[in-house]
Amino acid sequence: MAGTVLVISPHLDDAVLSLGGSIAAWTAAGTRVVIASVYTRGPPLDTIAPSMRKFADYTLRCAEDDDASRAVGAEVLRLGQIERAFRPPFLTGWSFFTTPEARTGFTGLAAVTAALAPLADLDPVRIMVPLGIGNHVDHVEAMLAATDWAIARGWIDRLRFYEDFYALAGAMRAKHFVVHERTFRYWQSPLLRARRLGVILKTIATRIGGPPVETFLDARLRDARWTCEIERIDEAKQLAAIACYASQTHAFGGLAGIDRALRAYHRWYGGEPLWTPQ
Repeated sequence: MAGTVLVISPHLDDAVLSLGGSIAAWTAAGTRVVIASVYTRGPPLDTIAPSMRKFADYTLRCAEDDDASRAVGAEVLRLGQIERAFRPPFLTGWSFFTTPEARTGFTGLAAVTAALAPLADLDPVRIMVPLGIGNHVDHVEAMLAATDWAIARGWIDRLRFYEDFYALAGAMRAKHFVVHERTFRYWQSPLLRARRLGVILKTIATRIGGPPVETFLDARLRDARWTCEIERIDEAKQLAAIACYASQTHAFGGLAGIDRALRAYHRWYGGEPLWTPQ
């Protein structure tokens, strides 16, 4: 693929978790890939509850991300936004997966959109954006900012959408307007291979709340006909890169389960899916 591919990653690990196999394959073929991670800083650690500090140690997390990005051959840009967990009023429990009632409830949307503006200098031929599967407020906010930014520049035809890591859960897929028709039969579920990850994602699926993602999207995306292409991947490099995020993988039940689930997901799809609005 000639030109630069820009990947919008809500958090420091999302691009590699969701699209790392494709990124590794693209860079191996000579394509320049730039991962722009949105939420990459937080308040001082001593102001955060001890149970959350492992997620807010951005010195460690950025070092892990540097290693992971090298493993898949991508360049890294960090947009310096603060994720919703660490912006007041602070979220609690499962409220990370509840979208606000209106666009105005995405309190970081304007700042994220402004932070994306300098990336126009990359003149990317493709802009990879998360689909917001699972309703995580940071993922949806990043999706809205990226699509607003691209559409304002007349780049809607450059947009491609990848499936968030939460797409491993069939119950979350069933609630999403793009992927709901591509769900696993019971025996095909990647989560059968990862019991702890399965419990975590299935629990999240029962707590999803708020309006669906498409409520907030530009009508040209909301009303589009979506098509799917499967990207060839370098799975080994992706899994090696995921292993670099040692401070985060335990939150999903451990690295071994993630590996097994992703391998099953890739077998089911035959690679990694990219969705295009027509």
